[in-house]
Amino acid sequence: MIIAAYAGTGKTTLASLYPQKVIDFVCMPYKYYLEPDSDSGESCKANPNNIMQSDWPHNYVVAIKSALGGNKILVIPSDLNVLSLLEQEKLPYTICYPQKNAKEVYRKRFLDRGNSEEFIHIFIGW
Repeated sequence: MIIAAYAGTGKTTLASLYPQKVIDFVCMPYKYYLEPDSDSGESCKANPNNIMQSDWPHNYVVAIKSALGGNKILVIPSDLNVLSLLEQEKLPYTICYPQKNAKEVYRKRFLDRGNSEEFIHIFIGW
């Protein structure tokens, strides 16, 4: 099963609560060329200096397909390009997104977890 969830909806938390059942299938190592010793956590998301991999998002969808199987739930970001490829591959997914009036809740979440202002601007627009 694939759950495509919006930023800040709890993908990492869900996976940490149910590690035998849920995999937080992060996209950063597939989307960007990251230095081996670089911070690939929340603070590097939406960094304008990140260099996108040339085979993104195809490489990520290939990895998703490889990780499917068994009773695991993959939680992935709700990237439109990835979702489009999943649809082309006829791989079903469930999408999870916040209520429209929850912007301040998500802004606080993003700040608390260390996201940059660039990231917040992209996802909230403030």
